[in-house]
Amino acid sequence: MNTVLRMSLPLLAGAVTLAMPLLATAADVRVTFTNVSPAGSVGTSPLWVGFHNTSFDLFDAGSAASLGVERIAEDGNTAPLSTLFAATTETGIQGTLPEGPAFPGAVRSLEFTGLDLAGDNRWFSYASMVVLSNDFFIGNDNAMEHDLSVLLSNGGMLSFYVGGNGDVWDAGTEVNDFANSLANGAFGIGGGQSMANQGMAENGVVRHVDDLPYASFLSAALVPAGYDFTPLQFTSLQAIGRIDIQLLAPVPEPDTYAMLLGGLAIVGAISRRAIRRRTA
Repeated sequence: MNTVLRMSLPLLAGAVTLAMPLLATAADVRVTFTNVSPAGSVGTSPLWVGFHNTSFDLFDAGSAASLGVERIAEDGNTAPLSTLFAATTETGIQGTLPEGPAFPGAVRSLEFTGLDLAGDNRWFSYASMVVLSNDFFIGNDNAMEHDLSVLLSNGGMLSFYVGGNGDVWDAGTEVNDFANSLANGAFGIGGGQSMANQGMAENGVVRHVDDLPYASFLSAALVPAGYDFTPLQFTSLQAIGRIDIQLLAPVPEPDTYAMLLGGLAIVGAISRRAIRRRTA
């Protein structure tokens, strides 16, 4: 092997080794929501998602819901929650999956770029209204429940189920009443909400939905005689939906490139000096 090359290889290897810890935590990911509930069961409003550094906490069970949670739980409106998120975490990244409500079998996806999965955007939060309801929603009570740093070491995929098994929340912001619940027509029930923020304020707290979610709804006369609620008993399901978060492409940070280029520059300089000595 050429002497210059033999001298240069360890230096280049050292530069690469030093650069490795600086490798990208910034990355592109795809978030996909799939409604896995059986035909005839509930849908969900477009899913809001946020990537943060734990400075954002969606809600706390047993406490009053924020305006952001109230609006998404009652109307599927993500705008106030988006405003709250932006005000809470300066480095957060957020978005709402496209298209309309996701009923059983529906799939929704959205890609996000430039996430810092080991720092500013390491933690994942989500929220969506459960349709049919007045103010039922799915979302994570624990801001650190979903750690996206695992995407860098587990093959680039994180999947988990949401809703079902008693893991649907009542925001406690609006009285449960078929007269003002959302999407009644899709389930053959009369009445229903005709405008945003329509219904009687409950002034309650966030709590888990009971085993029979529609048993205590007011205005039961709007439900056809003999109506079968079995498909809507989402508390008996394993899940309403599944969220898949896929790592698409790690993006090397500028420091990484600088380290590698610096190493190559050193190798080049030594090579030139060695060549000059040999030709002198």
